[in-house]
Amino acid sequence: MIKQSILKSCYYKIEEIVKAMNRSPKISIVTPSMNQGQFLEECIDSILSQNYPNLEYIIMDGGSTDNSVEIIKKHEKYLTYWQSQADGGQYDAINEGFKKSSGEIMAWLNSDDIYHHQTLFKVAYIFTQHMHIEWITGRPTVLDKNGNLSFILYEFLPAYSRLKYLQKDYKNPWIQQESCFWRRTLWEKAGSRIYTDLAFAGDLELWARFFRFTQLYTADTLLGGFRQHENQKTKLFMDKYIEEAELILDDEIDLFQKGTCKDLLPIPDPVSFLHNEINSFIDNIYASTPYNIYKLSDDSDLVINFLIKRLIETGARLIDAEADRAARLEVIEKQHKEFAEKIDECEADRAARLEVINKQAEEAKTLQTHLAKRDAMIYELQNELNSLRRKLIIRHGL
Repeated sequence: MIKQSILKSCYYKIEEIVKAMNRSPKISIVTPSMNQGQFLEECIDSILSQNYPNLEYIIMDGGSTDNSVEIIKKHEKYLTYWQSQADGGQYDAINEGFKKSSGEIMAWLNSDDIYHHQTLFKVAYIFTQHMHIEWITGRPTVLDKNGNLSFILYEFLPAYSRLKYLQKDYKNPWIQQESCFWRRTLWEKAGSRIYTDLAFAGDLELWARFFRFTQLYTADTLLGGFRQHENQKTKLFMDKYIEEAELILDDEIDLFQKGTCKDLLPIPDPVSFLHNEINSFIDNIYASTPYNIYKLSDDSDLVINFLIKRLIETGARLIDAEADRAARLEVIEKQHKEFAEKIDECEADRAARLEVINKQAEEAKTLQTHLAKRDAMIYELQNELNSLRRKLIIRHGL
């Protein structure tokens, strides 16, 4: 009797999970990894802890020699497939992983990156509510090595288009790969593969092909987080990435100019929704079950810590700016005082010089008077001398 009760309970749980799966689109996530044990578990947890009911999660490890396999085995009962063996590199691993997938929504998440709170439910909601949308991305975010949120692009919501790519406007900002999700139908139209002859910019080449068929919609929400650390490819080989990107876009421009794939779809309006819409969507997925079978991960602390850090940094900058302003004001006041003192000194010197000049002028005037008197006396003496000379001449008959 007890055994039957347990079996019946298990049956109902399985039945409710199946119902939840049927009410949500299947999402296939592939994680390629190679010796990323330092970050791998956080990546896996950011996916599995969301407890999305219709998830197909595949990990393709390239034969790691660190603790990656141990971490994968710890979670293997929740995985659709995993392997750890030599492969043809990151993009080959992703291609092989997608070949083993069947979800109508697809994405890959590198093993040093993460998904944010409710990402999979947000993605499912968008694709369910907007059947015309084939490809989405989110508001770009960056994490530091320790998993702390270090950047959110909050100043504006980025918009992307094929025209921007053809104009080589692809870095302001980048399309954030870890925030991208697309329908399998788009993947199939674009060739069902990432080009493995590219070592770095395979994602950008895939985006260029996607743009030939559809628009990229930006959702005003956090989906994926890109982790920055000293050993990542994009940091070590960014110059190589850009070199490949330029060649890819040169080919795309040439293809467009030859008249192939001439469609230039406009930048679409952003996708936005309210938080309670997502909660209602989740509740609807699990509507008929009496069991609390899901517990969502919550990265609100990451966002709060990021905002607190920004406030502290802003406060510090304001304090520094005020200190700098006070220091500059002190310098200006000192310079003003020195200038005023110099003016006073110059005025005193000018007055002294003017006094000397006036004195010299008076002396010159006095001297001039004396010289005039002297000239007059000389003139008189000269006349007297001439008079005496005439008298002598007359007296002596000269």
